[in-house]
Amino acid sequence: MRDYKGLKDVDVKLILLSGSSITVDNIEIVPYTMEEIKNYGYSNYMRSLQLLSLTVEDFMDSVKDLEKRMILEVEKKNLKAFDFYVKLGGEDFQNILLVALSVLLRTDDIRFLDENVLAIDFMKMGVLYEDEFGMMQVNGEKLESISEDNIKLIHRDNFDKIVEVIKMQNYLMKMDDRTDDEFDNPANEETRLLAEQIKKNRERVKAKKKLQDEDVDIDISDIISAVCSKSNSINKINVWDFTLYQVYDEYARLELIDNYDFSIKAMMAGAEKVDLKHWSSRL
Repeated sequence: MRDYKGLKDVDVKLILLSGSSITVDNIEIVPYTMEEIKNYGYSNYMRSLQLLSLTVEDFMDSVKDLEKRMILEVEKKNLKAFDFYVKLGGEDFQNILLVALSVLLRTDDIRFLDENVLAIDFMKMGVLYEDEFGMMQVNGEKLESISEDNIKLIHRDNFDKIVEVIKMQNYLMKMDDRTDDEFDNPANEETRLLAEQIKKNRERVKAKKKLQDEDVDIDISDIISAVCSKSNSINKINVWDFTLYQVYDEYARLELIDNYDFSIKAMMAGAEKVDLKHWSSRL
């Protein structure tokens, strides 16, 4: 299976539309279906997503100590969200990270290998074990014997990509917001400033869209009901087999079709200023 970091945008879109899994450094990220989300609890599921989606800005905003905040501001360009989860946020955020990842990666075998690395399925493979004092130990022989394809590690350099995939699978992030590899580790100050400017522009667009959508008071049950009522293929029987991304994509496309039909009717009725966007346009 091809790794996410080597996929073009169109490849990722097709995978998301099909409801298939995406792999990041041997870690297979399988999207939940609506049935699974319903059974787990939509509110609980969204809470796990929110806890895993905290940004550097979110963490910094929570720091009330002025001196600590000033130090963080100076180091901000060198910090990642992972640093706060595993080091700067203390034990509470380490536990939050473990719980959220165990839900969204569908595993109860995720543990810190050291203070900078989390390992998945190492207990099942016998690489990690608990000694007589209750301390976690590494079985060096077991570690050397397993193939590279079975080594699943989460660390500072791949954490953002894992979160990115999870957010896209749950329609919390658009393809346009996908991180450009060339900006992950900027080669110089000019590249870093350009990356920051792009990010700020995207955030301004998001904020504007959020203000426009604030008066829309609907939740996931309304989305599902609307899709099942309007879609030619999704109904209240089979909707539970679809992923959250597939449901929201269908909803967005149906909305675009309705807007297109309305615009055509308005033009035929004599309206002059009509923002006509074809129903097959990019969402």
